Amino acid sequence: MIQKLFSIAYLPPIDYLLEMKNADVVFVEADENYQKQTYRNRATILTGNGLQDLIIPVVRNSTAKKIKEIQIDNSAAWQRNHWKTIESAYNNSPFFLYYRDLFEPFFQKKHTFLFDFNLDLLLMLKKLFAITNSFSLTKDFAEKIENIEDFREYFLPKNRIFRQKKIEYRQVFAEKFDFMKNIACIDYLFTTGTEFLT
Repeated sequence: MIQKLFSIAYLPPIDYLLEMKNADVVFVEADENYQKQTYRNRATILTGNGLQDLIIPVVRNSTAKKIKEIQIDNSAAWQRNHWKTIESAYNNSPFFLYYRDLFEPFFQKKHTFLFDFNLDLLLMLKKLFAITNSFSLTKDFAEKIENIEDFREYFLPKNRIFRQKKIEYRQVFAEKFDFMKNIACIDYLFTTGTEFLT
């Protein structure tokens, strides 16, 4: 039985979902301390101007340290800005119109906590990509867990080349840029649909 443990992520890279799909049991870390500059509050997409990070602002100067306690800073217009950037980048992609109504509400409804927002989005992505394995949240944090592959620190924005087999598909701005690996899973979804690789 293959068991894997992941950190929560905002529109994670396609390899994150591939690793999740290729497991019998998936755990998502719900008791870790929040870490900055990770996919916990950022996603990278390809726009007409190149790669762009979409960063969810979080409330600063808070005593919250646990990932489930981190609040989104909704005083900024981040949802509107993220959606406009996504729409601009993918409006001409083959499947954007098909999926837009599923994603747009995430950029309209206000969430208080980052973890809750990401979890709701991740559960939708699991359905879209037909990931049907057992899925649960951790209850306690542990540095090392036996018999579980630990991906909590594997997917990092600074390292977009992961161990998964090479996945290439036609990206929206293929005429302007070389293939960009492991950007947000919506890049694959909006250009290729749910013909998900295994």
